[in-house]
Amino acid sequence: MTGSHRRLALLGDVHGNAAALRGVLEAVDALGITAGASTGDLVMRGMEPEACIALLRRRGWPSTMGNTDLKVATRAARRPDDPKARRVGSRSWTTNRLDAEDLAWLAARPMISRVDLAGRRVVVMHGGPEDPRDAVDEATPDGELAALAASIEADVVVMGHIHRQMVRRAGGALFINPGSVGEAVDGDRRPRWAWLEAGPHGLAVHLEVVERELATVRQT
Repeated sequence: MTGSHRRLALLGDVHGNAAALRGVLEAVDALGITAGASTGDLVMRGMEPEACIALLRRRGWPSTMGNTDLKVATRAARRPDDPKARRVGSRSWTTNRLDAEDLAWLAARPMISRVDLAGRRVVVMHGGPEDPRDAVDEATPDGELAALAASIEADVVVMGHIHRQMVRRAGGALFINPGSVGEAVDGDRRPRWAWLEAGPHGLAVHLEVVERELATVRQT
């Protein structure tokens, strides 16, 4: 994404849930926000991976590589008649649902994306800059956060993976997790997302909830 924006929609952890993604995108459009970015985990475990890819590709927003995206895009699928491949939402089931173009698009997702927000350097990733499974959460020490922001030259770091909304500050940088669009971890099935606004007094983070039970509940 090129150019500078003043409002940026943030979403991620869709997990193949097209209904929840549509709900979030409707909320984004209602606010008139035209720029956005995804933290990844767009596919796997949900029933409509191809629809989720189509919805995000249509927007042209940057989307980073999530750990489930990486599994689907880079591992060979089991035969469709394999019992594990018949399980809806599984890695092989998801891979077999996607065509070559969608798989190529998914495989091309970067580990980090960079967006300019009114001159602020926003870096989007799923977990860590080199491994999407490297979670940043409420317990991550401030020193680690500050070192991370410095290493990737970011004023704002946007992450997913933990499925919980979070805003923290460390080392002069802002850290945001918009929460999960498609998959709840606490039984609350309302999709989560966030948006970032550059105003005259600095950056403002808005954590949003779609008031519809569209997310699935992940079974642990």
